[in-house]
Amino acid sequence: MSTKNWNIDLIGVLPTDEYVIKTIDKESIYPNSQNIMQFSVKIVSQTPKSFPDVKLVTCYGTDLAKWGFEDDIEATRQERSKALRDFLGDNLIVFKPQRKMLYDHSEVYSGSELRLLQKSESFDGRDLIPLPIFSNEVHGLQFSDFVKKLQSKKPVGRIDNIANEVNDTPEYVIWKDAEYEFTVLGEFSRHHYAHGGFSFSTRKKLKAAHFKDEWIDDCYEKDNILYVTREIYSYLSGMISAADSLDLFMEIQEKSVQVRRLASEEAAVAVLEKTIVKPKPRVTNMGSLEDVSEEMLMQRFYESTQDLGLVYDQRDLYNFHTAMKSSNLVILAGMSGTGKSKLVQAYGKALGLGKQLAFVAVRPSWTDDGDLLGYADTMNKLYRQGDSGLVNILLRANDNQDKMYVICFDEMNLARVEHYFSQFLSVLEMEQGPKKAIRLYNEELTSFLDNSEQYPPSIPIGDNVIFVGTVNLDESTYHFSDKVLDRANVISLKVMPFTKLRQLPATDNGQDQTETTDDQISFELFESLRRGKGEIELSEGELSLLWDIHMELQQVSQNLGAGPRIVRQIDKYLKNLPENDFLSRKDALDLQLVQRILTKVRGSEEQLRRLIGMYEDGRDFVYESRLADILDRYASLSEFKETRKVLLHKAKELRINGYTV
Repeated sequence: MSTKNWNIDLIGVLPTDEYVIKTIDKESIYPNSQNIMQFSVKIVSQTPKSFPDVKLVTCYGTDLAKWGFEDDIEATRQERSKALRDFLGDNLIVFKPQRKMLYDHSEVYSGSELRLLQKSESFDGRDLIPLPIFSNEVHGLQFSDFVKKLQSKKPVGRIDNIANEVNDTPEYVIWKDAEYEFTVLGEFSRHHYAHGGFSFSTRKKLKAAHFKDEWIDDCYEKDNILYVTREIYSYLSGMISAADSLDLFMEIQEKSVQVRRLASEEAAVAVLEKTIVKPKPRVTNMGSLEDVSEEMLMQRFYESTQDLGLVYDQRDLYNFHTAMKSSNLVILAGMSGTGKSKLVQAYGKALGLGKQLAFVAVRPSWTDDGDLLGYADTMNKLYRQGDSGLVNILLRANDNQDKMYVICFDEMNLARVEHYFSQFLSVLEMEQGPKKAIRLYNEELTSFLDNSEQYPPSIPIGDNVIFVGTVNLDESTYHFSDKVLDRANVISLKVMPFTKLRQLPATDNGQDQTETTDDQISFELFESLRRGKGEIELSEGELSLLWDIHMELQQVSQNLGAGPRIVRQIDKYLKNLPENDFLSRKDALDLQLVQRILTKVRGSEEQLRRLIGMYEDGRDFVYESRLADILDRYASLSEFKETRKVLLHKAKELRINGYTV
């Protein structure tokens, strides 16, 4: 038997019986073969990058004796379990993780050196993120000396019980002063840990901000580590992004100390006015890279949906936003009246776009891109743009590449998308450059057309332009070809219970949302939120899943499959998923299978029966499904709830109609 100990502290909670049974198929609390109370602890604090994907560890009641727990071995099994659950119910459990390799090569993870922390009233069981605390009391440094060491990348001291491996750099650190007030500093991108403790490096300008007093009650301080909630961590990120330089922060701190020493309030005001270099006023413009976090943008998006009388699951909002950051084309699908166009309107409002959000009403008569863009009238020596007005919008976007533009094709599939949108489908796949442009007419006509200066032969399409379409799937519309589906995230919006309509604030939903606003997201800011360039970051398991699905689809048709393009796009989507409490990476992977792969699975029962499976009446159940078998093999990656729902729906369509679309 071999053992590995991690010299770090993790925090856990006592989980429900249902969670433990579902995860490891055991009871959460029970007397073991030695008649010692054994219980599972669910990890809720951030683990090191190298730590295995373990959600539960085993702990023992004997380790709680010093905290006052008394196990009555004469009591019944149920009474002993209830006593332990009652004892731990209001506490978080701090422990050091340990792995034991048994003789049969199975692994057991346990917790040792148990300590208890009182839960805050607001604790909701979500992630806690550890931040190292430095102080004069522990590390023998004054704040000014601490800052100088940070700036010169010198060691600032040791912090035990926190991960210090190369890949576990804390983005932020805490300084705790003698009055128990906290200052946050960051953000750091690398660190080194040696005899002198941590030394930090940053690619950005080092900044500092005061930790808000009202947050303290929702955080946990233990052994020079502050455990903050994911929500507070997001606020810290926004504060640091919006903060002034560290040098200015230090100057204000120093002058503030001087002011507090002055006897009179008038003298203090005089000193502040004369000697402090006043910080620049906080920028309220949402286009400022220094003042906006992605969480703030999403909160504004959510509020915009409510202002427009929309009720959406926040998971759908994060899905849409992530798709807009990562996709060449986003398509909102669903029944008429679900608010697809209004959702785009709310997103434009959140970005502060005003007239930079444009709606193009698609006409059933469009057959090629000339209907959309226009044509060269050689008889009158003029270029005549299409009635859609799209050309003028693209020209403005090209002239204002520092601004964001969102162009929405309303009821996009009233005409065949691959016909009138063909140029765009080709261009949107290209990297930014001179070839990424929409051609209006042949360049040879430039000198011939009288308005060629106003309408050049081609218009570059910058990354500051995002295309989105809304579609209704009914008998009056066309279905998408694979050429479209290969390039689009197709999102089906979830209809929320109608009772939630009563929870909306009373607002004027009829107000003009295209009114120009000064509170605007710049392209620079939006681009800073985008990630995705570089190597594929999908895990080996995720790549294997996609490969197995691809190979199974190939058995149906050589023209059906995931393909490298879709794999790269799924990778880009997952890279762009913001940290949030509504859409996890596992659920996002599930959605990507639905939005990028299952949209292409359509055909007859003869073709797809083995792939999708058979629908069993009465049980709402699919059996003999090769895709479902693949999902079962990769259950550790996701529960695949949405994918399984779509398989069930498609199997039902095969059973009833003989085909699925």
